[in-house]
Amino acid sequence: MFGSLATPDAAGPPGTRPAPPGEQRSGPRRPPPVPQAAAHRPQDYQHRPQDHQQRGPDGPQRPAGPGPAPTAPPQRPPPHRGPAPRLGPPPQARPPQRGNAGQTSMAGTLGVESAVPRDQPADAAGQATTVALRKPGTELPGESSPRSHGTRFEPAEEPAVRPEPDDSAQHDLGGPPTSVPGGSPPVDSPPAGPENEDEPPRRRRGLLVGALVATAVVALAVTSVFTVDPVGRIFGLGGPAVLPTSPAPAPITPQLVLHGVDPAAAGPTEEGLSAALAPVVGAAGVGTLHGVVVDPASGQSLWSASPTEPAVPASTTKILTSAAVLLALPADHTFDTTVVAGAEPGTVILVGGGDFALTATPEGTTTLYSPEPARIADLAAQVLENSGGEPITEVLVDVSRYSGPARATGWDDSDAPSTYGGFVEPLMLDGGRSDPLVEPSVRLSTPASAAGQALADELGGATVSVAEEPAAAEAAVLGEVQSPPLVDLVEAMMLVSDNVAAEMLARELALHEGEEPTYEGAAAAITTVLGENGFDVSQLSLFDASGLSRDNLITPNLLGDILSVTVHPIDESDQARSAALRPMLTGLPVAGASGTLADRYQTGSAAGRGWVQAKTGTLSSVNTLAGVVTDQEGKLLVFALLSSGTSVLEGRPALDAVATALRECGCR
Repeated sequence: MFGSLATPDAAGPPGTRPAPPGEQRSGPRRPPPVPQAAAHRPQDYQHRPQDHQQRGPDGPQRPAGPGPAPTAPPQRPPPHRGPAPRLGPPPQARPPQRGNAGQTSMAGTLGVESAVPRDQPADAAGQATTVALRKPGTELPGESSPRSHGTRFEPAEEPAVRPEPDDSAQHDLGGPPTSVPGGSPPVDSPPAGPENEDEPPRRRRGLLVGALVATAVVALAVTSVFTVDPVGRIFGLGGPAVLPTSPAPAPITPQLVLHGVDPAAAGPTEEGLSAALAPVVGAAGVGTLHGVVVDPASGQSLWSASPTEPAVPASTTKILTSAAVLLALPADHTFDTTVVAGAEPGTVILVGGGDFALTATPEGTTTLYSPEPARIADLAAQVLENSGGEPITEVLVDVSRYSGPARATGWDDSDAPSTYGGFVEPLMLDGGRSDPLVEPSVRLSTPASAAGQALADELGGATVSVAEEPAAAEAAVLGEVQSPPLVDLVEAMMLVSDNVAAEMLARELALHEGEEPTYEGAAAAITTVLGENGFDVSQLSLFDASGLSRDNLITPNLLGDILSVTVHPIDESDQARSAALRPMLTGLPVAGASGTLADRYQTGSAAGRGWVQAKTGTLSSVNTLAGVVTDQEGKLLVFALLSSGTSVLEGRPALDAVATALRECGCR
């Protein structure tokens, strides 16, 4: 779902990409709309630098997180779909866009067509058009993910005749990060970054409008007192008891329209693109840059800077992890958590199976990972039903599925547990978070034991301890629950750059590939799977699956190749790889709207909001960004940017400016 939601009557071209020739309008091109993020998912927290990975020479330095946890969970997306695999041709409900060569378009987006005629402004009393994102903007096989639901977008520049929108309904994207437990705040992160130092003009206008409204309310209240009998008669005012009001304006009903990229667009030339990127890639904040821009339809490199030289990738490592997992395991694969009978009467064994989305939250609660996660309560109900009425007095926790050191090479001791990293055990609740519904929150030091305690509480207060031996293979199964499908777990992991989830997915990949379920074995499995699928891994060095290790080295070419295959048309030339990787697109955060890009692209790079879709990465003095963007001609481009030598406050805006320059490029 890369691209943007746009109002065709407010900005051109409609949608995130130009519509087919019959739908395009003449006239000068106006700036693209700027989507405004609203509450989308609880982990799309807005007050912190993203990726939670920052380290300096004097020890760990982490971007600060938000303040106290909210008193009520945010709005949740609608019910989650079933575990049907997402492989196969695009669904009929989303007809493909075809170019001159007859190839199926690899991308699309949702636009908004208003009931107001395109050649007339909206009613002066109408609200600025907003719309909830309901389907991904790509022609993915299968249905859209629940995490793609609920994102709201709003045009950045409204016609003068439109009234000021209600700021109270919008999520605050500014404000300084506040300290959170686990890890130290970064020394290079002052309270407010350059994008939120000043109060946005819109909020200042909102304060003025609010004051005027408050004055009007007071005046209305006073007038009402003196026009209601008998008080009004005493003061000789008379008149009706209720002031007349004008009729409410007719509501504007937006219609979602899917617009694909233009497969016939020529795209930028190498010379034109180099000229357009020169000012932004040469900016001081970029530091030392390794990067590449690729035309995914042809595989041609359009621009590059040391593309074959390995560089520290930070969390863009998760692109490799996601790709390897999706290539090796079925899209609808699930991870099972079981309870088996113990050797002693009244004893049961809780066996972890790699499901980091398992939860003890009440039925109906949408968690950070899914609206329908596996629940401890369901597991306990099965155990009570199948135990024959025998009281359960002890719960043993079996964590033998994984092995190896607690931290990977290249990690600091403070990296786990913290708000951004934790110990990797095959059994945990909600990614091992201390608060299941808050991101970020400190990860527990004993996540498996906490899961065992939750089961014991459901069973009536049994004691909890770690099993000294793995559960017997022949032990009777008393209960079993399954995780959400793999594609949903990958998407959730990518959106918020969840390090624990990435490491657990990689451990499961290691087991599938016959490697040891350790950091080293997981890295080897990722390398093997990518190599077997035709990607050049000759210069790849991996020590973890999340990118928290500073010893990881990846070339821009490898990142660009994986993303190019992901968005390549699903045709006979590369059908298997593209179909398998396609679900990764919905996990790429959208600039200014979701995941780790939700609070970026606010001012200087606002033209990229809704158009840039990319995986972020941050370590101290390392900033990375890799994803997709559509240029002004409707040409889809892939980019991978790995920079080093500058702080997060310099590096992030600098890379955002490069991606935005790609969006604004015609570059012929």
